[in-house]
Amino acid sequence: MRLKEDLENTAFSVFESRRPLLTHLNADTSWVLTLPYPPNVNPPLGRALFNILIDPWLQGPQTDYFSWFSKQWHVIPSSVQTIAELNACLRTRESLIRSRYASSDGPINTASNSLEDSESNFIDLVVISHEFTDHCNRKTLREISSSTPVLATKAAARLISSWRHFQHVQSMAAFSNEKPAWKDTSIDGIPPWLRVARIISNKDAMFLHSAILITFDIVSSTEDASVEGLVYTPHGIDADHLKSLSLASPRINILALLHGLHDIRISKRQLNLGAHNALRAQRISGSRYWVSTHDEVKKAGGLVNHFLRRKIWTIEDVLKEEKRKKAKLDVGSPLADMQDVHFANLASGESLLLQ
Repeated sequence: MRLKEDLENTAFSVFESRRPLLTHLNADTSWVLTLPYPPNVNPPLGRALFNILIDPWLQGPQTDYFSWFSKQWHVIPSSVQTIAELNACLRTRESLIRSRYASSDGPINTASNSLEDSESNFIDLVVISHEFTDHCNRKTLREISSSTPVLATKAAARLISSWRHFQHVQSMAAFSNEKPAWKDTSIDGIPPWLRVARIISNKDAMFLHSAILITFDIVSSTEDASVEGLVYTPHGIDADHLKSLSLASPRINILALLHGLHDIRISKRQLNLGAHNALRAQRISGSRYWVSTHDEVKKAGGLVNHFLRRKIWTIEDVLKEEKRKKAKLDVGSPLADMQDVHFANLASGESLLLQ
């Protein structure tokens, strides 16, 4: 399914199935996670879906520190070029759902509101994983309505707050072995059925290899019932740090892991941990899907580009190598079970319904 070409299909699929929809906005690492409102929740006027925008960078260059140091451009155009264009797609989805299901008993508030108003905002939450400009892009973010709440890492939250554009910018809470009660990560202004937290390693000084944990309960109304979650780690996280997920209380069923295939480094410093780490992370987290992210081979300039080394893996290659090494794995290793991996490599504009 594609964002713009299949608006009717995606709208009805999400609403009828009551399942999350993941949409890749570009070929790199900008996403929209669309969640149907839980059946026991009364949505805002005219709404049936909750949209989370993750690390948006739609067009133009991104620069780290100085252009002579590092500058990159998308090679593959983003599926939408502006936030206004994205917002129009999300508005159309809601209108389609409202037109077909206005007389149903489903979780949609059919009271009249200004759905057709071009100023209406259908981005309900922005999540930023890093302060670097390919994740925290000022030009794209400033196109978003200032009333939209933003959850970001501490460094990114400080940067975004300095722009004085958004009214509500907060840093996300931590999730770890020491803090496995994910419900304690609640933040003002975020629906009680949704949580966003960060998994980090204190050994990683810049927290480059960290993850965002998004948990949601869109099915059950029971207080202690298990929930579903998504782990987003664009640079990868040491797979062992995901073992804390097994301690979560109440339990979290990890639906999807977003982790890249490519192994990227500058000299001896690892930037993106790559496919082998991702495969191990998938085993440890028990995620139903592994979705690749942050793998676009961008047009690059600046000093850093001369030292950048990229090993491109395919899912076929990494599985073949894992099978070749299987005999060397210890009994009980998280890789020892050669269960099938539900892998998806979504192009710019493609969507995946998470069943």
